[in-house]
Amino acid sequence: MLEKSFFLSISCAALLSFAPRLYAGMEPSSWDYLPVIDEISFTTATVGFSAIDGRRMVLDKETGAFRQVSSSEYAVIMRGSKGGKAASPSQSDAGSAATLYTSSGNTVLQTINDDCYGEDSKKAHTLELGGLPIRDAVDPCDSISSAEIENGRLWLGTLSKGGWGEFPGKGLVVQSLSDGTHIGTISKQDGLTSNLVRVVKLDPYTGYLWVATQLGINQISPELEVIYALYLYEDFDENGSCAVQGSTIPTRNNFIAIFQRVLDVKDKRKFYEAAMTIPPAIRPCFNEMAVSGWPVGYCSGAEEYASSRFLAPQFNVLAPFAIETADFSPGKIWGTLSHLCIFGDKDVAALVADHATDKDFSGKGSQCVYAYKEVGLFPDKPSKAREKEALGRISKSLSQFKLSAMKENTTPDFKSGAAAIEGAKALAEAGSPRGVELLNAFFMRVKPGNGNNPEVLLFSDAAQSLHYCDDFLPGVLAGVENFYGAPVQQGCLYLDATYPDASNKNRLGVKQLVSLLKAVENASHPEFIPHQPSQAQGAYSICRAAAVSQLKDKTVRAEFLTGAYPALPAAQKKIADGIINADQQY
Repeated sequence: MLEKSFFLSISCAALLSFAPRLYAGMEPSSWDYLPVIDEISFTTATVGFSAIDGRRMVLDKETGAFRQVSSSEYAVIMRGSKGGKAASPSQSDAGSAATLYTSSGNTVLQTINDDCYGEDSKKAHTLELGGLPIRDAVDPCDSISSAEIENGRLWLGTLSKGGWGEFPGKGLVVQSLSDGTHIGTISKQDGLTSNLVRVVKLDPYTGYLWVATQLGINQISPELEVIYALYLYEDFDENGSCAVQGSTIPTRNNFIAIFQRVLDVKDKRKFYEAAMTIPPAIRPCFNEMAVSGWPVGYCSGAEEYASSRFLAPQFNVLAPFAIETADFSPGKIWGTLSHLCIFGDKDVAALVADHATDKDFSGKGSQCVYAYKEVGLFPDKPSKAREKEALGRISKSLSQFKLSAMKENTTPDFKSGAAAIEGAKALAEAGSPRGVELLNAFFMRVKPGNGNNPEVLLFSDAAQSLHYCDDFLPGVLAGVENFYGAPVQQGCLYLDATYPDASNKNRLGVKQLVSLLKAVENASHPEFIPHQPSQAQGAYSICRAAAVSQLKDKTVRAEFLTGAYPALPAAQKKIADGIINADQQY
């Protein structure tokens, strides 16, 4: 039996991507980066632990020595071992099926996870043995993550499948294998490291059971007593490398060390030395939010940066390592930006600016660009080379979309259309309007029509995506005047001045109002949309509301009545009269 004072340190293997994150809610949790153990195996001398990220660890039963080993060394040490994986798949969603494996390998159970957080109805978990339902003592709204058989008893590990991740269940439930009679429950109150159990396995050589939770590992006696508990956390080891360590009491992670690991820093000692220059009082400000790329907010010791998107400037000593490991390829860009954009650093801002017009940047880096612009670190315009490259991609995407839209009996290439919009948006955010100007020219050439025309449908997506882009006004005016039905609604919303925004400098104006009156007139003719005339009603309501918002502005109203109004066609003049007369009644 292991002594409770046992302390471990496990070297962290360099990982090529993020550690598995099992967010308990929408925001990251402190345990998201700890190893997710999904397998426990045994030899006469060793207990082996495997995590889903590929890390392998072994514990010597005699000495209590715990260490991380390579996959090849693990295979040698654990040759002929018993035990194994808890379930297949190792992790599954609410309402999904899983197979549970016992150590003997001869008994396999089937379960379906609970789905008590579903929108339609609450669904309890199920458990089967040999294809037949069996009675279990687990809370109906908990899921069963692992199962083990010991001396006629069924040990069931529990967790809860929440709407945004996994939550603690009730710990370990022990019941009779034959009739399901509840024998006992082992929970956090009894010394279990957590009630979110991932694995429970019987050591056939000692008769003890080993349990892995999301916070640590436990050894349990057949008498249901927790005789050993080790809580895992991560910190720098004596070599300056990230290491998973253990303590008999819960201990806070050092997320600066975890940042070193998720970046896959090559020169770990150099990173460590840089980290040590950060004042100790503010090091805790680098928490799970920072590692995940979220704004940290208030932090004791750095109160003046509570409202900032960035960490305190003392953390900028870590920025060169984020720059060094940055990867802007399609599958890596999100992670890269989350690592970079926590630093209010001019070199980071320059790197982000250099990639702001990349094909996959827009939509992922917009907030980052905005934050750097706010503090004056972002350049006014992209380089000529980057601008030219982006314009080429936008033009090509528009051409591909146009050609696909012209072909009969062929699904339009909306993916290319969306790429053109995103490219123009990214270029605009980087400081160049020329991509949006290409979209303006494109929509100004589209013939009047309804949603049967793919180009008209694309307008709706563009108006929505570029809602805050003033440079898209010419394209919006063209679409609002010439298109019918649902696609025009986003254009009218673009021109709606009900809630003025100081950043939108060109939404009010006589030209805008006249275009809206034309849109209302078009919506008065459901025959323009023969396949779905009801769309005209929606367009009428939204576009008329936008026109009302324009006429409420005294300057626009005065200029309109003395300038544009007399020249309006009768139908549009009638619409304007109706709005003005209705307004005067109030």
